[in-house]
Amino acid sequence: MPVTVKTEPIGAASNNVDADAPNVEMDSNTGEEYEDDRIPFKKIFQKRKKSSERTRDKKMRQNRQLRKSMLPKNALMALNEVKGINISDFTINSNPDGGFTAIVTVNSQQYEGKGHSKMASKNLACEKALRDYIIAKMTPRPRSAPKTLVAGGDGESEAMVINDGDASDSPEDDVPMLNLASFAIYKLFAEWEREGFVVPEMHPSSGGNSNAQSNAQDAPAAAAAVVPKEPKKPPVRTELPASWETMHPATLLCVMRPGLSYVDHGCIGDKPNIMQRLGVSVDNVEFTANGRSKKIARRNVAVNVCNTLFNTNFTYEEY
Repeated sequence: MPVTVKTEPIGAASNNVDADAPNVEMDSNTGEEYEDDRIPFKKIFQKRKKSSERTRDKKMRQNRQLRKSMLPKNALMALNEVKGINISDFTINSNPDGGFTAIVTVNSQQYEGKGHSKMASKNLACEKALRDYIIAKMTPRPRSAPKTLVAGGDGESEAMVINDGDASDSPEDDVPMLNLASFAIYKLFAEWEREGFVVPEMHPSSGGNSNAQSNAQDAPAAAAAVVPKEPKKPPVRTELPASWETMHPATLLCVMRPGLSYVDHGCIGDKPNIMQRLGVSVDNVEFTANGRSKKIARRNVAVNVCNTLFNTNFTYEEY
């Protein structure tokens, strides 16, 4: 009697084997030990930082490096550090209506600056020179025309083109962006100070703590030997600028009495009618004013000072 043998489909079995093959291979790859003592591939990157952490650390290092290199510098300092700049001696004259006029020659070009002090006039003249220098460097130059030489001794002329290249390829012709950034930061900080804000120094004396610890025993002798100089008082103006009516009261006050610091006296009143109160001491007189915000209070206290001391007619902003 013939015996029938039931045959199972080979394709399904082979598919199951193939489907399980990657799992088997992955399980074998994730093992802790290898026959040839190789380090697992995943173990290499186990302690490596993530991409986001590496990017963050890189940005922090770049920020610290820029903070060290981009120090606020006025126009005179920034212009002096630019290579290829020849600055002549300054000629400073007094103006009949007050202030000073500084004249300087930079790279055979004469510049003039007017300010309420000698340093302000010198900085303004240097700012004009730095402006023209930067704009000239940023302006694209036309490439020089190629030179054509005719050669050939057999009667036939053969043209050979010589390209001298662009003169701006030299490193001296690069735009001094670091000096420009330092001056831009200085100008921005000066504008904030004119508006009444106190801007701290980016780099206070860093060696103070270390020197104090190392020389702690010699501190009394050093203090007795070295007498600190008193800070130079800012110049005091008696006449208003010609365009004082178009100036912000806080800006005018900064021009007339530079170096002032506003004092925050806190808030007065109850919600929702809370008022900010600021004060400032000018010529040994304390002035205060209120406002819905510190910005308005700062403006109102500047109006109070200017109207009282300089006989201006600024109007207070409504509370």
